[in-house]
Amino acid sequence: MQPELGAAETEEFMSVAAHDLRNPIAVVRASAQMAQRQINRGDTPGAQTRLKSIVDQTDRLTEMLETFLDAARLGAGQVPLRPERLDLREVVDSAAERARMLLGETIQRGIEVHVPDGCIGLWDRPRITRAIRALLTNALLYGDPAVPVQVEALRVDDRVRVCVSGGGAGPYVEEVSRLFERFFRGRSAAEAGQSGSGLGLFTARGIARLHGGDVRRLDGDLFELELPLVADSPADP
Repeated sequence: MQPELGAAETEEFMSVAAHDLRNPIAVVRASAQMAQRQINRGDTPGAQTRLKSIVDQTDRLTEMLETFLDAARLGAGQVPLRPERLDLREVVDSAAERARMLLGETIQRGIEVHVPDGCIGLWDRPRITRAIRALLTNALLYGDPAVPVQVEALRVDDRVRVCVSGGGAGPYVEEVSRLFERFFRGRSAAEAGQSGSGLGLFTARGIARLHGGDVRRLDGDLFELELPLVADSPADP
């Protein structure tokens, strides 16, 4: 666990949050203004399209705020979990949907999911979904755009290992030791022109460890999320 945020880190955290939230807020405002004009001139279909954009951006803002809050709580060691019995396949599918929603139409890549039946765990639904979504987003943004993202789950005794890869080269060698640091963003992000808070991998690992698991980089852009399963979860056939 990393120490609580000091004054300098708190200022950096607020700066990052303000920067990342500014764009979706601007989109919501512009869409609302356009919807108003379309309603005034009787363009109902056009207004409905703009209203959908507002809903999508609001969902994006909510997810970003939750990530910022989790990062702050992890730093303070104050993350209340609400575990419930969940099926891993359902969680991965939900995480994939959230990743696509957050990225919008800028990323057009497939996600191939292979999860054995019966991988049941006692996990906090929104947080485990957020952890997997962070790994998927990383693969979608920085992997090979010519290949689909791969999600492979392997059951080992009473645990499951979820491997996520985008088929990319991965981080620069000198950056590997810093991948899970709060606010860290590698050169590949800047080279790809991608903005971001540098909190995805930090929060993913923190959430996994709160559940008795972990997140680690294996090779290239291949990351593994390990989680415990419930004792009565059926074994693979």
